[in-house]
Amino acid sequence: MKLKELIKDIKKKKVFNLNNFEVEGIAYDSRKVKENYIFVAIKGTKQDGHDFINEAIERGAKCIVVNKRPAVLPADITEILVEDTKEALSELGNIFFDYPSKKLNVIGITGTNGKTTTSFIIKEILNENKMKAGLVGTIFYEIGERKIMSTNTTPESLDLIEMFSEMVKNNCKSVVIEVSSHGLDQKRVLGIDFDVGIFTNIASHEHLDYHKTFKNYLNAKLLLFSKYLKESTKKEKHAIINLDSPYSKTFIKVCQKNRINYITFGKNKHSQIKLLNYRVEKDGNIIDVKIGNKTFNFNSRLYGLGNVYNILAGIAFSYIYKIPFEIVQRALLKIENVPGRFEFINEGQDFSVIVDYAHTHHALKNLLLSVKSLKPKRIILIFGCGGDRDRSKRPLMGKIAVKMADFVIITSDNPRSEDPIKIIKDIESGIPFYLKRKYVSIPDRREAIYTGISLAKTNDCVVIAGKGHEAFQILRDVTIPFDDREEAKKAIKEIIEKRKEEKLL
Repeated sequence: MKLKELIKDIKKKKVFNLNNFEVEGIAYDSRKVKENYIFVAIKGTKQDGHDFINEAIERGAKCIVVNKRPAVLPADITEILVEDTKEALSELGNIFFDYPSKKLNVIGITGTNGKTTTSFIIKEILNENKMKAGLVGTIFYEIGERKIMSTNTTPESLDLIEMFSEMVKNNCKSVVIEVSSHGLDQKRVLGIDFDVGIFTNIASHEHLDYHKTFKNYLNAKLLLFSKYLKESTKKEKHAIINLDSPYSKTFIKVCQKNRINYITFGKNKHSQIKLLNYRVEKDGNIIDVKIGNKTFNFNSRLYGLGNVYNILAGIAFSYIYKIPFEIVQRALLKIENVPGRFEFINEGQDFSVIVDYAHTHHALKNLLLSVKSLKPKRIILIFGCGGDRDRSKRPLMGKIAVKMADFVIITSDNPRSEDPIKIIKDIESGIPFYLKRKYVSIPDRREAIYTGISLAKTNDCVVIAGKGHEAFQILRDVTIPFDDREEAKKAIKEIIEKRKEEKLL
């Protein structure tokens, strides 16, 4: 596509030195620029693309899109001045890739907890209903038959649009996307035509390092409905809302104001998808749901209270799209686990080991409630808190940990630029003096996991919380390979062998 054709519909622009070349691609990262590319200079939280214009030109960019003019440019470079380069990036991407989100059924999921598992559930339901679905989220991006490890829960708009284009080429009919508060606030989903927005829940003390106040965090989540779903060009738009959330009314008001059809789920008596009862069996959850005057029963291999709500969101989605519930049931039974979400680690031991991503006080509480429902003899909890993140949740997590678990090992998570010992002290500050004997601090996470598992006896449950599926640990100056699941497997094997040897002595 020629540059003139590509940019003709870009809003609020000034063009300097137009060179009508054949555009081969678009990039906002100067390292990805190739010959005959457009480079869009966007300002991020840490770096400003305007500082990399010369590098982009050296790599072959023939056009730059900016919101402030550079002092000097080579004579053959086209310059496009716009008010908002983020908006221009989305506009250019959609024009270049021919608006792929218009050709897909786009389901966006936002909330503090449950986004990943809900996305897996809905994708499986769609696939089971012969509506081939792509996936964009925290763990990986699934594009047709291809999987790419995730870098951001919600990628930049250009990356999303390009992924959607590839999904269309791979005959996908739908895509399920986790929409983070950062992604919403940073305009990463600009230009995406959503069909459905799902609100799972919202918790205080989350991402306040970025949003500063809970109100800002809440408003960022609301953007999925108040802006992006509202501005979508799709004819039928739906919202799915967890009515048990204390903030559900806020989301409902936004939907009503913007004339977005909505459906609710939860235990609340006014829920349209009403949870009557759930039971935890040895093979997973059994859920009784009332819809209208009918009661339905669903079995799932996913454990825990959090997953009950994730499944309800999937059922609500299926109800909107008239997907038969027998298909929903088949889909649920196909999901044995979601990586790092209430994931059992089994190496033949006579106690349970569970790895989970819970890294907020609300998620930790729900996780431990779910573990208690399995009726273990004791719960041994291993957890820490991430560095360079909201500090106010640390003492809350410490208090919940010692009150709900039988023994706690506080360790390092992803300390980033912070001192791991100081993070641990923040956690300890929330522990009542009369419960001090219920925990120890072991900063080395590998040692903490080994110690926790070595303490486990028959029918105990060891819970390793905070990092879930992550295969790395972020330290001050380096990111190192580290996977809680692999470390747990190694520890279990060593401890089983050690106990066998002790019995022989």
